[in-house]
Amino acid sequence: MHPLAYNQYQPNNMNDKEKEIANFFLEFEKKYQGKAARQVEAYLVRDIIVIRSTGSLSPAEEELAKNEEGRLLLKQLKAREMESTKNILKFQLENLMDTQIISLTIDTIPELDENIVVTRLADSRKVKQGVEQD
Repeated sequence: MHPLAYNQYQPNNMNDKEKEIANFFLEFEKKYQGKAARQVEAYLVRDIIVIRSTGSLSPAEEELAKNEEGRLLLKQLKAREMESTKNILKFQLENLMDTQIISLTIDTIPELDENIVVTRLADSRKVKQGVEQD
């Protein structure tokens, strides 16, 4: 876990499982993309996980995001970046959640400096509103 993850990178309104997911994604970004976002939020609603990371663009990428052509270029670049690690992300999330992931969608919004990951879990009985069930 990133030593500053809880205090610096996450809002305080997440439950323990959501914080665990956010910390996982923070470390995933750091390991596979070379840098971590400034803030990561995770929300678990029934069988859906939504992860939102903000603040991961470099100053040069921020400059590119100021016009439409640059945003399209960044979106393509980030999509390729995430596509190359999508299977790893899926596998590691399945291990973390102890259930299969049916779908995993990733989107990048360069003008907001934001990445959104939405996953659907196969077995929502194991996780109910972010609280693990036995």
